[in-house]
Amino acid sequence: MIRTRLLIPAAIAAAALLPAAAEGSTVVIWPVDPVIKPGEQSTSLWLENTGQTPVTLQVRSFGWSQADGKDALDQQDEVVASPPIATVQPGRRQLVRVIRRATAIAAATAAAPEQSYRLIVDELPTPPAAGEAERMSARLAVQMRYSIPLFVYAAPPAAQQPHLVTRYSAGDGGRMIEIRNTGTGHARLTDVRIVNAGHEQVVKPGLAGYVLPGATLRFALPGGTVGAVKLGVNGRDELLAPDA
Repeated sequence: MIRTRLLIPAAIAAAALLPAAAEGSTVVIWPVDPVIKPGEQSTSLWLENTGQTPVTLQVRSFGWSQADGKDALDQQDEVVASPPIATVQPGRRQLVRVIRRATAIAAATAAAPEQSYRLIVDELPTPPAAGEAERMSARLAVQMRYSIPLFVYAAPPAAQQPHLVTRYSAGDGGRMIEIRNTGTGHARLTDVRIVNAGHEQVVKPGLAGYVLPGATLRFALPGGTVGAVKLGVNGRDELLAPDA
């Protein structure tokens, strides 16, 4: 595997890599949570153009890992998209097959039953017409990027569950809360809150990020905040008691 890495702080990954539907975009992508289950060789990704002009989209796949509170996207050849580039006409949709190659099957083991990847979908700029070269930079500035998590399994997905533990710690910016995943499946975190005496204080609203197995996510806390941690984990609320 080629190890060319793009590091992104895990807590802001959702902002750095836009989701499958972005304000002002004419591209709709689904599903937003594709998986490849045991025995399957591929999954489907649909790209739809709801705008008035053609759009050209490039789909790339990266290995996805987390370390030191950052997301790392690695060049890999285990999972590929076909076709990798497609022009979608207005009102039409394009099917992209996300294919697990034999190297991915070999990499999936009982010790790591969930493999994580990211599908990066870039809207490529339209080449400028004659006499419009000076406007090219403006068009480049408004092109969109979408990031889709992909999980590939060597064992039944339902058996791979996150197990979260949390503790308070000190960071450069002050008091922090650490959330570590000691389970075998990923955790999609939403609406992080601190609960004290029945009162909930929102620390991170909306999508807070993902915690992959063995990884840790950190959030800064408002001064003096203490209490249990309540958050959405894969769509369900959990209440965690931090270690001191």
